[in-house]
Amino acid sequence: MTAQNYSMSRREALRRGLTGAAAVTGGAMLFQRSCKAEAQMSPRRPNIIIFHTDDQDFNTLGCYGYNVLTPHIDGLAGSGVRFNRGYVCTGVCMASRYGLITGQFPSRCLNPNFQKAYPKNVMTEPFFNTHLNVGQHNFANVMKSAGYKTGVVGKWGIGGVDRSALDKLERSSFWANAWRTTDDDVDPRKTKVSDILAESHAQQVKDIKRFGFDYAAGITDNPEAWQSRALNYHNPEWVTSAALDFIDQSKNAPFFLYINQTLHHIPHPQESLFNGDPRMTHEGYLDKVPDCIPPREEIVAMVKDKGYPEHTAYCTWMDEALGAVMRKLGEHGITDDTLIVYMSDNNVPAKATVYEGGVRVPYIMSYPRMVPGGRITESLAQNLDLAPTAFAAAGITPPSDMRIDGANLMPYLTEARDNTHDELFFEIGWTRAVCSDRWKYLALRFSESAEKRRLSKGGNFPWVYHTGSLEPHQHHAMLWRPAFFESDQLYDLHVDSDEIVNLSFKQQHSRVLGDMKERLGTWLRTFDHPYAEFTG
Repeated sequence: MTAQNYSMSRREALRRGLTGAAAVTGGAMLFQRSCKAEAQMSPRRPNIIIFHTDDQDFNTLGCYGYNVLTPHIDGLAGSGVRFNRGYVCTGVCMASRYGLITGQFPSRCLNPNFQKAYPKNVMTEPFFNTHLNVGQHNFANVMKSAGYKTGVVGKWGIGGVDRSALDKLERSSFWANAWRTTDDDVDPRKTKVSDILAESHAQQVKDIKRFGFDYAAGITDNPEAWQSRALNYHNPEWVTSAALDFIDQSKNAPFFLYINQTLHHIPHPQESLFNGDPRMTHEGYLDKVPDCIPPREEIVAMVKDKGYPEHTAYCTWMDEALGAVMRKLGEHGITDDTLIVYMSDNNVPAKATVYEGGVRVPYIMSYPRMVPGGRITESLAQNLDLAPTAFAAAGITPPSDMRIDGANLMPYLTEARDNTHDELFFEIGWTRAVCSDRWKYLALRFSESAEKRRLSKGGNFPWVYHTGSLEPHQHHAMLWRPAFFESDQLYDLHVDSDEIVNLSFKQQHSRVLGDMKERLGTWLRTFDHPYAEFTG
């Protein structure tokens, strides 16, 4: 499919409401059957599960109207609320994950390195630099203080962990150039390599627990970051197995579980599905494959047998990971008492920007005991809303000195209110943006240092886009958006969700432009850092 055809099909799906009715109905039936075995329980504080995916687009989900086999995710949507206008605060993984775990925008990062790079009189450039700070309030330690068991599995990606053991491994002679060879000398299954991986994993688990987690396991990073052919694959079985162990251990007390799959980040998951070794993990080589989801070859066969394209099997692979979690909740009779959120950390078509194709993501919430199911909504929601929503559902009052930018969605989810947000704010690099139900406004204002670099190159920016880091997805976003480098950009999302036609120069939209600029300025004035004329 060409980029243009992809864009059109996605736009049409969004415009039609992305109903996927057949998929949702079938999935909901499957979901309901899994719940029938549950015993009746008295209401209690809900368990909270965030099922966090990576670089996931709408076209990998049946419930959003696409031809893929995802019955468990569709069932979750059928039992809860599916947002068509669900967003993250920024279009890249680290800053987005910082927003989710803290409930605040990345530019408020309290890490000393971030504070040193961007003192109060300097414009921030949030990107791959927003590390969580030990001791600051966050989703996990607030839940833990309130009596919850807390756990995290999978990709961490918010800093604060000691990777010296990995540095030692990557400097070693038997690891050198491992991603380019399959020689036995660099095979990670060798005892020495496996031992170093185990050492590194144990250290990362210890470090992550400092942020408020009782349990951490299956900790990993982007597969391609490991510079090893054997490790350059996704392993959702290992991550899912760690999640199920936590649920088994915590089933009798309310718990918070943060599940972070690396799917659908690069390398392409289909390659991992066919060629990866499920015993090879970032903790070392396993004696056997975790027995929690169907074998990979069975998933591929099931997709083909049910008439779906084989190249979409990786979507079903992700679905089976969620299915394993749902089955485990059913076994323990706690499905109705569990608030589950399924969402991605960012989207792909315009990743590393705050265009819709970077920040608008799959977003599903289910809480059977409290939230009416089967709803599809165009109301605005953001990842920053998850912490305050979970706190409200659990009856937790967060610390008075915890800055939370997100909003409690429970009144909307329980139908006590019609809406939660009038607009949403976004930031990345040198770009800030705000969107309402209909309009999206982006401001691109280069920092003083970036402007000096630009002028030194004769006014050209051949190697940067909306940030100072060379994230290749930005180039794709630039090619499809004529106004990519324009300082002011205004888009009518009702007719132009791909943000192609910049209306900021149209006289008939001057009032709308003024209103959206004022909304953006209101948000920006809440920060301790300047942003061009908006805070001057």
